[in-house]
Amino acid sequence: MKKVFDLRVAPIENLCVGFIGVGIRGIEALKRYMYLDVRISAVSDVYEEYIEKAKKITEKQPVKPVFFTGKEDWKKVCEMEEVDLVYISTPWELHTEMVTYAMRKGKHVAVEVPLAMTVADCWEIVKTAEETQRHCMMLENACYDSFELMTIEMAKRGDFGEIVHGEGAYIHDLRRLNFQQNDRDTLRGEWRMKYSQTHNGNPYPTHGIAPICQAMNILRGDNLVKLVSMSSLSIGMKRYAEATFGKESPQAKAQYTGDINLTLIQTEKGKTILLQHDDTSPRPYSRIFLISGTDGFIQKYPTPQIYFDRRETPQLTSEEVVTYLERNQHHYVSETAHLREKLPEQKPMDIIMDYRLVHCLKNGLPLDQNVYDGALWSCITELSQISVEKGSVPVDIPNFLEG
Repeated sequence: MKKVFDLRVAPIENLCVGFIGVGIRGIEALKRYMYLDVRISAVSDVYEEYIEKAKKITEKQPVKPVFFTGKEDWKKVCEMEEVDLVYISTPWELHTEMVTYAMRKGKHVAVEVPLAMTVADCWEIVKTAEETQRHCMMLENACYDSFELMTIEMAKRGDFGEIVHGEGAYIHDLRRLNFQQNDRDTLRGEWRMKYSQTHNGNPYPTHGIAPICQAMNILRGDNLVKLVSMSSLSIGMKRYAEATFGKESPQAKAQYTGDINLTLIQTEKGKTILLQHDDTSPRPYSRIFLISGTDGFIQKYPTPQIYFDRRETPQLTSEEVVTYLERNQHHYVSETAHLREKLPEQKPMDIIMDYRLVHCLKNGLPLDQNVYDGALWSCITELSQISVEKGSVPVDIPNFLEG
């Protein structure tokens, strides 16, 4: 079966996009696409209130999209002849069916993180992409943050020498979102909480691992081969629930899995990656993003630090770091300045991510992130859980390129 690693398709000059799911992430994506050179052809969501928001956002488009609200109407979006790209922003467990159905209907697919929640589902998506020769990109926006973009370019230039270690994380205090949702976050809190009560390991690894893999040339000269995972005791969510709702409340009596997960990964060349996940502690937000090489070091959180071993004074001062970041800004940042001005409330990395996806499709270029990347980064979820459940034993990571 022909691989799709550097897949090129004919340029799609008049790109038409169909959206499945316009809740929290999807509605923001819809706003961004109104400023890109595309036509929004269809929007599907099971909640009428989200469809009404989508209608207001797209009302200035000359040709109005078709709107669907039926439970199975997402399939109609995939079946529309004019749709070239299906953009999926739905809960985790729905991704695999929607992604594979869309590709089998001849559509390219962009799907919110994670690509899938199990190794088997990752394989199914990879094989479907190969069978259909369609693009399937997991929308990992952390790779498009300006700091990460700059670091990945530095790594390609060899500024750090040979990279031997990386660290990434998703550290985000979500206790309030999980328990005391406002209208906007209720649904997200519900399905995230449901998952956390039945699964251990690292449920959300892609923000942490994706930019590290790109900096370390994973799948492009090296590969991830095994991991060991360990979780702390489950106490943070229970204590928060007791303090908020009382010890006898259903929230406090519910069962929760481990609070903090650490996953250590080894590459084929013997390099290492450390991932953390913690959404149950009163810790400042952090993705860590640390790269350590033979000639240099860089870290984003909590304070950007840069160290070049061959400089007379290796560690850059705070002022020097600021200057360095300004002078070494990735060209994607300047290319999207006009969009950031029009969309000041949007995250710049989301703007750059969508801009690049559209640019590649309209110009017949390979995507920055392919289906093998998405599968590799996403499979950490199930593999970390397996390791934890078996007493933190080593677990092999599949090679999606050689399956």
